[in-house]
Amino acid sequence: MKIYDISVDIYNGMPAFPGDPAPVIKRVLEMPRDPANVSVIDMGTHTGTHVDPPVHFIENGLTLDKIPLEHLYGDAEVLDLTHVKKAITAADLESATENILLLKTRNSAFWQSPEFRQDYVYLDKSAAQWLIDNHVWTVAIDYLSVGSFEGGEAVHKMLLKGGVTLVEGVNLSAVGPGRYRFACLPIKIRNGDGGPARAILIKE
Repeated sequence: MKIYDISVDIYNGMPAFPGDPAPVIKRVLEMPRDPANVSVIDMGTHTGTHVDPPVHFIENGLTLDKIPLEHLYGDAEVLDLTHVKKAITAADLESATENILLLKTRNSAFWQSPEFRQDYVYLDKSAAQWLIDNHVWTVAIDYLSVGSFEGGEAVHKMLLKGGVTLVEGVNLSAVGPGRYRFACLPIKIRNGDGGPARAILIKE
């Protein structure tokens, strides 16, 4: 069995979507001056590897703490979409068979730099509709948004209204295409509009 950690590190100066607060991690107690090491973290709920519940874009939508755990654990498939230059379309997804899909694109290489990249690969509306029509529970992408940098809200709303849970900000650099066991557990924030998560893939 091999376990792949597909989460990104959270650190001061890491990439953040423009307009979202960047994380600030500050040590407030420090040994040997203090009896223990304790830090304070100030960051947005959509930092790094995170989960988007419906309420992120839909008024009165399902909150983070109410997402079915079945959407965050189970059999999954990684699709190799590294050939896609701009937008993932429905045609790129047609071979998929699992209810949980992870989309490996050229975005994964962007995590090597702290600079935010606007030219990331995203899902277009045809891909979003394909996921809804094929009853996909969860889709994960390897950058900070499933939608395009300009106007990406429409794809978010389509997917979230269609019952698809979104996992954004995974790093699939070390993972090949194929089937895995997936686990992604966000912090349980009451009424949360999103939350950072630790995500892994398990290959038996």
